[in-house]
Amino acid sequence: MNDLERIDDYFSGRLPVEERARFESSLETDSALAEAVAFYLTARQAAQNEARADRKARFETLREESGPVRQLPARAWLAMAASAMLILGLGGYWLFQRQTPSAAEMADQYIHQNFSQLPTQMNGQTDSLQAGIARYNKGELPEAGAIFNDLLQRNPADDRARKLAGLVALRTGQYNQAIDHFHRLSERTDLFANPGLFLEALTRLKRGQPDDLREAETLLKTVIEQNLEGKTEAEVLIEKL
Repeated sequence: MNDLERIDDYFSGRLPVEERARFESSLETDSALAEAVAFYLTARQAAQNEARADRKARFETLREESGPVRQLPARAWLAMAASAMLILGLGGYWLFQRQTPSAAEMADQYIHQNFSQLPTQMNGQTDSLQAGIARYNKGELPEAGAIFNDLLQRNPADDRARKLAGLVALRTGQYNQAIDHFHRLSERTDLFANPGLFLEALTRLKRGQPDDLREAETLLKTVIEQNLEGKTEAEVLIEKL
């Protein structure tokens, strides 16, 4: 895939989450890519302007060719105006519907904004968990997942590795595995802060299978009612469902 195809896929929303993260990271350091993006946006705006100008010119041509407007009874004009308003109203409704993001899109936006990068420790230590996080932040998700799953095999009670293994599964589209990790995490009662229920709800919104939306709503309500980790985010998401 060349740069222009990749750029077009990015702005059209066709790139997967991990690809978008790599694209945005490259944009910060790759001057050639930044120039290509600027060219793409300029060309797209010019094309849109040209298309509008072309439509306007065609309309003017058709109006000139049609000659004088035939006089119609006032009742006929009112009927035509009412029909036009109805069409515009329906058009506005469908436009609003198209602009309103789906549950999966809202989940995808949240995942992209909050889990594209993970915080790292600044004490200079490099244990297995930090090595996995470093791989994750580089976009090397399968390698990061292998590290986190190895940690879980050695210590199934490692809640940090459980959460991170779930995030890798979520971002790589392995939703069943992600739900299993987050559900197990939510069952822990010995943690000061437990994001398991919220992350499971997020995964169900993203997966979008039958009953997932209902299950996600139930989980989000539980997070809010029990003041669990993710309550603020849950309140925002549930208002949009």
